[in-house]
Amino acid sequence: MTKDSSIAGYGLQPMLSARVENTTFSGSWLLAALAAMMISTGGMAGERLCDHEAVFDAQGRLLPWTSYDRIVRGSMEYVKHCFTVRTTLGDDPWFLVTSSLTPEATFKNNQNNQGSNVYYAAETLARYYAYCGDKDIFKPVRLLLDRVLMFHTPGDWAWPNVPRTQDDTPDGEYTDETSEPDKMCMVGSGYLRFYKLTGERKYLDAALEIAKTVAGKIRDGDADRSPLPFRVNLKTGEVLEPYSANMVAPVIFFDALMALGHGVDNALPEKRAVLWRWILEYPMKNYRWTGYYEDVKNDINANLNQQIPMETARYLLRVRDDASDWRTQAPALIEWVRNRFGATKRFGATSIREQDGCFFEMSSHTARYASVVALWYGFTGKPEDREEARASFALATYSAFSKYSEGERAVNYVGLGYVRPWFSDSYVDYLPHLMDGMAEMPDMAPEDENHILGSTSTVTQVTYGRDCIEYETFDPRGDEILRITFKPAVLADDKPLDPAQWTHGEFRGVSNVLRIHRINTKRVRVESVR
Repeated sequence: MTKDSSIAGYGLQPMLSARVENTTFSGSWLLAALAAMMISTGGMAGERLCDHEAVFDAQGRLLPWTSYDRIVRGSMEYVKHCFTVRTTLGDDPWFLVTSSLTPEATFKNNQNNQGSNVYYAAETLARYYAYCGDKDIFKPVRLLLDRVLMFHTPGDWAWPNVPRTQDDTPDGEYTDETSEPDKMCMVGSGYLRFYKLTGERKYLDAALEIAKTVAGKIRDGDADRSPLPFRVNLKTGEVLEPYSANMVAPVIFFDALMALGHGVDNALPEKRAVLWRWILEYPMKNYRWTGYYEDVKNDINANLNQQIPMETARYLLRVRDDASDWRTQAPALIEWVRNRFGATKRFGATSIREQDGCFFEMSSHTARYASVVALWYGFTGKPEDREEARASFALATYSAFSKYSEGERAVNYVGLGYVRPWFSDSYVDYLPHLMDGMAEMPDMAPEDENHILGSTSTVTQVTYGRDCIEYETFDPRGDEILRITFKPAVLADDKPLDPAQWTHGEFRGVSNVLRIHRINTKRVRVESVR
């Protein structure tokens, strides 16, 4: 871990300079990128993006077509009231059965990617609940986690007590014999987040079982084999595809368990070190960022994607450990994704494509990219980094609230290049990036409302009053950033919090931002000073 004690994100990190490595590329992807640049649009009033007319400011810069707050709330309303389909297990919301959420009131079969959905649904829930205190969103997330938990593998299989992370026969029953170890770890991280939110031990216990199995499978990797394979037969143990660059997923999972004091028989520190050394030695150098998406066969020499390098860059910026050269590596990953998947510019905004095998512009990936750039902006303070993030966030709004939406229930497309709704890309792997953006760039949040925009812990309880906010966190030490409408007093455990631990005022050009640094308390009250 870094010796720097400041917390990454939420404006609490030191200002740092960055050096971005120049990288050159070759291959068939370049032709597609050049074609994309040729069709990039310049921007004119009256032009449309998806189902909305493009909106610009006085300087001609692209703006979001509606507020981020409306998109987040409307999207969550759709998730809470998702269409259902009858299965052997009851009336199931579509997201338990299929990844493709067709806008018409008819059900369409499609492979489900429930493993990664668990992770992103739990992350979305944690941010959204802290943001507005809506407890109703716990229900659909619990349904998803409990359904995955119901179908963990038998104890006598080669991979025992782990989740099935994809479902090739969409029926609400997760019975496939193949699965991806990186997604098992994402499920484990989702369980841990939900355990922190609810205190329910069964989710922690399930995460511990996953860690025990996965840790026992980790080996030293090389350029052609990652420490954990991409896809395996859960019953026999056969390795079906040996390489995935997404080893940051088990690193994140193991970190979370160790922070809770669980080393799974003292194996996790060593296994985590094996994983992290491999990331730094291989994909960080050879840029074989492949092996994430479940619905394609993996090839280590083809079908690179933006998902893994962006999430690895996010981890680098949040953890900033001494083993990495994160000041150079994180911006280099940002630049690589910008060049490799972001050649298309829409009104000056970088639009991110998913992967070589599905080379379409998608708002979830544009928002992911923007959130990592915004995080990097927190270190550099450079106006060009802020504008890059701002413009891409704005572009990512145009796929939300498609013409199929009903009132304030948002049916979202995947993106400009993929006008279909999917549960992952249209919702749970889209919304948390917008909310992370609010934490780094608070002007994205409403100026006339009170909101917790981000926390380095997990907010377990929150109550919003007219001129006060009360909240509790899982960890006794952490940092929150809020945008509020009143002059505050801050109390911790019913006593005034040391003024050295909080600031209120302008932050990154935005007024009425409250930043709190908790050292030994979980319970905070922010109230108006009359």
